Amino acid sequence: MLLIAGSVLAPLLIGIALGDLLHGLPINSAQNFTGSFWDLLQPYALWTGVTLVLLCLLHGATFLSLKTTDDMHARSRQLARRIAPFTGAFVIGFIIWTHVTASTTFFLNFIELLAVLAVLAAVSLVYASRDGWAFTATTVTIASCILAIFTDLYPNVMVSSTSAAYNLTVHNTASPPYALKAMTIVVVVFLPLVLLYQAWTYYVFRRRVSRSEFQPVPEPRTPQEQTANPDRIG
Repeated sequence: MLLIAGSVLAPLLIGIALGDLLHGLPINSAQNFTGSFWDLLQPYALWTGVTLVLLCLLHGATFLSLKTTDDMHARSRQLARRIAPFTGAFVIGFIIWTHVTASTTFFLNFIELLAVLAVLAAVSLVYASRDGWAFTATTVTIASCILAIFTDLYPNVMVSSTSAAYNLTVHNTASPPYALKAMTIVVVVFLPLVLLYQAWTYYVFRRRVSRSEFQPVPEPRTPQEQTANPDRIG
């Protein structure tokens, strides 16, 4: 139960935090938060949190249907089909709400449009039982939803609902040049290693897992047992 609760709370709280960044929080001229705990739980932030939870559930269900067999495979597909319509509706609502909140144009930008197309593709692929492509589509949906927040947020880092003059931006919150250079070097060196490691793990665990692989292996019989019970298998 604790694992389930933690797995749900993680995307929920991350979504709420990201939604607060874009929608805005009470911040004064000294860049200090002046609101209460309940100011964090505004409708847009909660919608973002629930959207991420549903996306993670659908992503996990498609992954299980891709990697398992027999009863677990069937149950994963059934769960994905139940979740898919709600996920699609919440993602489309999230993109529209995000666009209205942060943009002054009528049409969606490329990242927002990609999120809508990706989630529609994911829903269609789930019902078509295309497990691999459905998993890919949910991956693109999650990435594009997160990117949509940051592209619409830029150049701000956090919006102030008190006054636009108090917004935290990439300019007034940036680290000193030395710290930025050090972090750039770290990213350039270690990011390729992380990507290679992740690619290797996906390659190693690329095949489906069946129930039989977790069954205990029967111990070999001794010559005495074989003589006493010649008809026994094992």
